[in-house]
Amino acid sequence: MSDSDIDPREAPETQWPANPYTRKRLLQQAAGATLSASSIAALLAREAAAAPAGGKRISASEASQTINVLTWQGYHEQGWLNQFTKKTGIKVNAVNVGSPAEMFAKVRANPSQYDLILNTAGWFKNYANAKLLIPMDPSKVPNAKYISSAFAWKKATTVNGTLYGMLYNWGDQPLGWNAKLIPGRYDVKQYMKGGIPNDWNIFWDPQFKGKVTIFDDPTSVEPMIPLALGFKDPYHLNSTQFKAFQKKLLGLRHQVKRLTSGFNDQINAFVSHEASLGYINIAQVAVEANQHGVPVKMNHLVKQGVPAWSDNYAITKAAGAKKLDAIYEFMNYTYSLPYQARLAAVTGNNGVLTYARATSPEARAAGLNKKKLGFTLIPLTKLGKPFFEKMIFFQDVENLQRRLDLWNQFKLGIG
Repeated sequence: MSDSDIDPREAPETQWPANPYTRKRLLQQAAGATLSASSIAALLAREAAAAPAGGKRISASEASQTINVLTWQGYHEQGWLNQFTKKTGIKVNAVNVGSPAEMFAKVRANPSQYDLILNTAGWFKNYANAKLLIPMDPSKVPNAKYISSAFAWKKATTVNGTLYGMLYNWGDQPLGWNAKLIPGRYDVKQYMKGGIPNDWNIFWDPQFKGKVTIFDDPTSVEPMIPLALGFKDPYHLNSTQFKAFQKKLLGLRHQVKRLTSGFNDQINAFVSHEASLGYINIAQVAVEANQHGVPVKMNHLVKQGVPAWSDNYAITKAAGAKKLDAIYEFMNYTYSLPYQARLAAVTGNNGVLTYARATSPEARAAGLNKKKLGFTLIPLTKLGKPFFEKMIFFQDVENLQRRLDLWNQFKLGIG
């Protein structure tokens, strides 16, 4: 089957890489994925208590040539970092985290410990309010020109007109369904386009009572609700919109038998036929469901837009601001084509590659063949604006605690 035979709204159902390190997979397994304000405070206290009391001393010149990065598993493998050190003499220490809340807690508790972080969209206001970051200067990173201008990533990394981050990796939360059952067993014409579900409101159809699967993560799930209502900005709701949002979310209770706790749980919901359609945790849900004989397909171009996450480089004020030359040189290296192609080939992440660069001879030489490329969303990016304008990247919301409280209220009505 050629590329032209594949509906661009659907993800390929193929064998997942042997060792997928997709950041979203790890995040959804993290205990801190849905932390409340009190839980974040507890994390802050824990990180402060764990601050290193001493350790090996290094010279000032050595310190200026050492970058400490707080990142996600698979983003900065040690072997890749060693190659950069060999080339430049700049040493890079990478520490992985399991949730955005954990990252914020670590940086706030010990602001001088990390120079560069991979901050998740939706958390920049927290850092800016705590004065933990400095403005980002993309002109210092020549390879940043390869980040597609079609991405709306700057909106998610800007606070009060100041750019604090640069896109490094991204993904989305698509609509998924069992193609053996939908549309065949249901009357869903009003939600369909081109033979596939293309409207979030299908989740509320009474035909699917108890058959919808969503996962327990308000940061990821709640933005879909305002989109279903037709609101253009799902992150900044006025009082009237919030009331409609609240009613819509609570109206989903009868459709959801239970909230899944991770990607494996959601796979099982489809495989056991507990669920017929759902808000997909990560693409691996569809991939592995298909391996179990359940033809789950995904739409990444739902007409109202698709919530999307991004992880972005950000430079700390207390430490990173003193090492800007080294940091920008490292960032530029990781935006190079060989590095980005390897990131996609080894981990299944999207990075910042355009389709043209991802299919270039240089990318293939770095290990990104056609099969491995098919595990990513990069092939969809060749659609250009029609694809990117559907990606509604996570942003800071108008009232985080209010949304967390509403989510807890929603959960009480399930099961």
